Amino acid sequence: MYINIICPPLPHLIVGGISLFRKGDRHERRAIHKTFDLIYVQKGTLYMEENGIQFDVKEGDFLILVPELIHAGYRHCTEDTVFSWMHFYTEGGYTCTKNPVSYMPSKMNKNKYYQKDKFTISLPQFGSLPRKQGDRLKDYMEQISQVKIDKYNQQKLFFDSTSSQIEYQILFLRILSLICESNEHPKEKDLAGEIYSYMCKVYAQPFSLAGLSHRFSFHPAYITRCVKKKYHMTPLQLLIQIRMEEARKLLKTTSLHVNTIGQLVGYPDAAYFSKQFKQVMGMTAAACRREAQGERDAGVADAGTKEPGGDGVVRGMEPEV
Repeated sequence: MYINIICPPLPHLIVGGISLFRKGDRHERRAIHKTFDLIYVQKGTLYMEENGIQFDVKEGDFLILVPELIHAGYRHCTEDTVFSWMHFYTEGGYTCTKNPVSYMPSKMNKNKYYQKDKFTISLPQFGSLPRKQGDRLKDYMEQISQVKIDKYNQQKLFFDSTSSQIEYQILFLRILSLICESNEHPKEKDLAGEIYSYMCKVYAQPFSLAGLSHRFSFHPAYITRCVKKKYHMTPLQLLIQIRMEEARKLLKTTSLHVNTIGQLVGYPDAAYFSKQFKQVMGMTAAACRREAQGERDAGVADAGTKEPGGDGVVRGMEPEV
């Protein structure tokens, strides 16, 4: 499930803390009015249930509990467990959906100088973070922590703020950003692969990043980031690579004129096609065709030196005894 917070206004941090549970302890049963509860487990496993759905929140996992819904520990901890938590609130609306909500901004114009369009922060309710991001999240949550619940010593300790409220809110937004990013990695891979497959089908058509954005319902900057992450090139560079690979294939397997091949892969300007081909492939289109012809000629010559029976004996030579 995804929790989609509609902004502005931005959500804000209420308080953060850390809890130390012993083996045999269990989270209390409650529903928090208008307040989200984010849990990040540093050690052990916390067994939580919300609205009949159970979550085994292990080391490196996070869970966001939704306002008004009853949540509780559905079983006791089987080992000592340590987790950071924070309560946060939004004065805007929010929804819960099976899929994340994508932000598609409308075109910028002078009428938007003084008013921000609505956008959505889409947070996966439950997930895990890679080690590097998890260490950053742990550090941010320790910095905002003002409460320590220690079941080992049966204590609840409170600490005064050591930073300004602005710094606390900045750390809070960084935490939300890490949670958002945790869901992007598999999505980026899939999106980039889908874009590659699509380009392989329409490579001869004119390129438009805005067109890709419209087709896949993601912001152009996000599409560029996804493609660069997987293929180490921009969408346009990826398209050019696809076009040149197709052109090389046609040069090697057909007798079509170079200019015709250029048109077939999306270049009506023959000179520009030739320039692009040489830049990407490291040789001219004519040289590529000569190379392919040389390979074919060599193959024919090699075949002509073999006996028809295919026994590998070279003409004019006796096999070694």
